Amino acid sequence: MLTDSDGYLINECHWDLIQAPWINLVGDLRERCVNLLGDRLHSLYLRGSVPRGLAIPNISDLDSVAILRSEFKSGLEDLLQPLKTQLIQQYPFCSKIEIALITETEIQSPESYWQATIQTQGLCIYGEDVRSQLPRFKPGIAMLTHAFDLADDLAETQEFLRRLSSEDPHLESQIKAQCSWITRRMVRTGFELVMEAENTFTRDLHPCYEAFSQHFPEQERFMRKALELAIQPASDRAGLLMFLSHFGGWLVNAVDSAFAEIV
Repeated sequence: MLTDSDGYLINECHWDLIQAPWINLVGDLRERCVNLLGDRLHSLYLRGSVPRGLAIPNISDLDSVAILRSEFKSGLEDLLQPLKTQLIQQYPFCSKIEIALITETEIQSPESYWQATIQTQGLCIYGEDVRSQLPRFKPGIAMLTHAFDLADDLAETQEFLRRLSSEDPHLESQIKAQCSWITRRMVRTGFELVMEAENTFTRDLHPCYEAFSQHFPEQERFMRKALELAIQPASDRAGLLMFLSHFGGWLVNAVDSAFAEIV
């Protein structure tokens, strides 16, 4: 992500960058969210690779954020699940659809990381664009998304994997889903360790891997493995647990060391 002459991150998202076949999916997402949420919806945003024109069919997700009027939120996650399932079935080139729900109160809180996310990576596709009301951001602590939660994410993933029954008919798909989820967070955490030194920001997996590896060459092969697992998740439960314990543990220690005054 580029910075301007004052060092602030430049939002690179634009309607004109959304390419086929994603544009039809985006239109349907917007229409169905508006119809489903009605007056509860304040505004709707895209983030990630799609609004930057970098999405790859059969690999990329469609990430969105819905800002709700503050009195509404409870129970809406369950209401949105059928919508996401229907869109995946209709547009199978999209590997996953995320609709994060936050409130007007949350987006106005200086402690919320959503301020940085919407300001630097959001494209408003419905409603009042709140970005003019938000501060601008430079690469740094405010842009951290995964690092401070990684220890908990790893622990929860390892516990989930251990609890899975070997008789579960969906065992392989559940392991792969968890593998992709946690290794994406590991790769992005690796970048967050070096973000200030790089003086830039990205969530794209390969640039995250490259930047991390330049600063931690002795860990390059492990981060490359995390990158591979994020893109092509494996169903080897024992191997994944070992990898999460070893390299995941190293990343947690590196976060604790790098941000000792904060964590």
